[in-house]
Amino acid sequence: MLKMRLQTFIKLCHFDQVELAGALDTMLNSPGVGHNFHWSLKKAIHQHIEGASPKEIEGILETPTKEAERKYNKAAFEHFIAKFGKAKHIEVVDQERVYSVPNFDIELKVDPWFRTFEKGQSHLHLVWATQKPELAQRIANIGSLILLDSFKGTALGNSRFCIMDLVKPKRYSDKTISDKTKLALELACRSIETCAKLV
Repeated sequence: MLKMRLQTFIKLCHFDQVELAGALDTMLNSPGVGHNFHWSLKKAIHQHIEGASPKEIEGILETPTKEAERKYNKAAFEHFIAKFGKAKHIEVVDQERVYSVPNFDIELKVDPWFRTFEKGQSHLHLVWATQKPELAQRIANIGSLILLDSFKGTALGNSRFCIMDLVKPKRYSDKTISDKTKLALELACRSIETCAKLV
């Protein structure tokens, strides 16, 4: 069983065969891989929503030892504030669900970070904050589809399911999912599963 976070899966969906083989080889065969680059960003966003002071937020974002981690997470947090800093109705979501991809030996951890209420509509946000690859609309649609499938029938099931790209920043939602999205998900899973068996 291939297990990963949805954000990692979205990243793999962007890769050509050579990049995919390299990424899966590192993931499956390198000990010690698995650092979550965006933990401080998630913590900062959650603390902001819960009313922490700017100084406390700054302390969280300064915590990582790697400069790149601090720099990119700070930039992503600034984009979050620009988009949601004045949101009147925003709440932390701390519910992780496991999505077993039908017909494939792939299991995804799906962890939306927050939700907003806009004009009476709930918007559930899974955050993308990876610099490279740049998030493509068609792949964001795959992410929104998995988010929808993971949370339909739950208390969050009446939401708009969104991938919030905090790099651009841009929000993608389930409004742009089509029949082609399901096919794209299947093709991506087939490619990832086949490649994982070969590396």
